[in-house]
Amino acid sequence: METPPVRRLELALADFAERYGALTRAREQIRALSVTACSRDDVVEVTVGADGRPASIRFVDERFREMPAAQLGNSVMEALGTARAEVEARFSAAMNSVGLPVQASRETARSRPQGPLWGRRPASSSTPLPPDLRAAVLALTDSVCDAVRCV
Repeated sequence: METPPVRRLELALADFAERYGALTRAREQIRALSVTACSRDDVVEVTVGADGRPASIRFVDERFREMPAAQLGNSVMEALGTARAEVEARFSAAMNSVGLPVQASRETARSRPQGPLWGRRPASSSTPLPPDLRAAVLALTDSVCDAVRCV
């Protein structure tokens, strides 16, 4: 028996609401993302934000004054690299939690997804949506994509 159009609309809207909520939570996680990492020698501590840019660099104690410049530079770069790797992992986890693939560049991943957020149903297993319902679902998709772009 075929699902009535009203029920299909209810299901589509419920699916949309669930995914929109997940996207909103992921967006907030990404906005609040900040990671602090320390170098292996415990001399430097670096904090980076969601964009991977350093927010702060702190020397843990006075040992940095006795270090050769190259060694101190290596400690800074090590802590920065560790913090950035953790930011990338957390960003990927947030994006994967809502079913969006993480691409090589976060800027690309933040751009509009190529397909609908909840995927296409195989044509053979479902009836096509009526044109007005399809237009509504596409409009909702555009709204969500615009919201994700603001991350």
